[in-house]
Amino acid sequence: MDCSLSRGAKGEVVLLEGQNYTMRKGYPKFYVYELPPNLTSWFNIRRVDRPLHLLFWQRLMSTGLRTTNGYEADYFFIPLNMRHIKAPQHTEWAIPYIQRTWPFWNEVDHGQRHLIIHTGDMGRHELHLTDSRRLMASLDNMTWLTHWGMTKYHNATTWAPSTRPGKDVVVPVMITTHGFEFSPLNPAIEAAAIRKGKPFLRRGTFFFAGRMCGDRKPPNSTTGECQTQGRPDYSAGVRIKTYYHHRNRTGFRVVPFTKRYMKDITSHKFCLAPTGGGHGKRQVLVALMGCIPVTITDGVHQPFEPELDWGSFSVPVLEKDIPVLHDILWGIDNATVASMQHKLRCAAQHMYYSSSVGAIMGEDGRYDAFETIIEILRMRLKYPDVPPERYREVDEHFRQFSDCELGGPTKGVLCGQGHKRTYEDTPTCNECHLKIMHRRTGSHFYAWAGGMICCTELNMMDCPKMWS
Repeated sequence: MDCSLSRGAKGEVVLLEGQNYTMRKGYPKFYVYELPPNLTSWFNIRRVDRPLHLLFWQRLMSTGLRTTNGYEADYFFIPLNMRHIKAPQHTEWAIPYIQRTWPFWNEVDHGQRHLIIHTGDMGRHELHLTDSRRLMASLDNMTWLTHWGMTKYHNATTWAPSTRPGKDVVVPVMITTHGFEFSPLNPAIEAAAIRKGKPFLRRGTFFFAGRMCGDRKPPNSTTGECQTQGRPDYSAGVRIKTYYHHRNRTGFRVVPFTKRYMKDITSHKFCLAPTGGGHGKRQVLVALMGCIPVTITDGVHQPFEPELDWGSFSVPVLEKDIPVLHDILWGIDNATVASMQHKLRCAAQHMYYSSSVGAIMGEDGRYDAFETIIEILRMRLKYPDVPPERYREVDEHFRQFSDCELGGPTKGVLCGQGHKRTYEDTPTCNECHLKIMHRRTGSHFYAWAGGMICCTELNMMDCPKMWS
């Protein structure tokens, strides 16, 4: 599908022929199933909603993690688009096809190390497949990379468990919204604000702006309640309850809409990071803007939780404690707030796919969301019986990686988003694209072979190798 495979002189399958492809040492090897084109390539790639499976696939090659030998593979990647109206039918057909066509499912792991990425709001429970027990057992055996971190039945909604800690991995939503390069975490923006005498001062306590009610109508500002009861389970009621209790509280700005979103989010210490109709993306969005996430939805794990220590850079709050949210936040001393803000600079890198879409805070991609997925899967292999919340204790490399203590950023490695350079000698992604646009097809970053970290390289083996 990706034009990476060819036949060698002896008939063997060759990956990236002529580019001196070499495997990355010390990390898991991935085998990618070559499925029929109606499942993988007969569509307009620019119109794919949430194309994380494609970006993950690209980075497997440019990081030297892909193998053509299934018997030496540690993981088997099934590149299905699960954000598609026909995803249930495609899955129902593809899994038996894989089991019949290749020997690895039955001979190697019976699906235990087979990976599939699900980017839907409600995770794998969106599939609604047949009553085939054999197929459902196969899906249960697989490891799911999913945005939806629900781990138990929710009392106020119909939400069912969708992720299994230690088996599945909750991964961040790939956010491509423009403007993040203006984040206070961007060293150039922070320095410019200080030069102008207008440093980012977070005098406000708590901020949220966005949809409150399931019917999409703004809430009644007098009563603090939704105008109708349509979809009362929206966000498990977290958004409207927060609005009801705190819309008029001093230091709190909780509104359904604001024209000064950038100013509001950079002038408050804490920001609500709720769910929506299923998984949310606010925890990623506010982290990238340097606002400490306040996560409220019982039973939901956040991206890379429990592998990362979310308690060190966020404030988890139980739904029953929404009425006293102000007491919780006002009870956090300034030293703890400063510590959280410091750790958030590292955590934000883990939440963003910068090696695929470009840097926003001067980072070089070595700690980005793709690398964090790989690091967690490495730990799964090395410590199969260790609970993920203990990874930091048993593996010093993982601790240093999760705390961004393995060096960097190296300037000049990863192009930056936006029209202005973060570092004087590091081009913007648009600038490096213009240098070689005549040698590429398409200008959209989805079509960038190997990810945006390869934006000036046509040979993927010449892409920067930040892990070394």
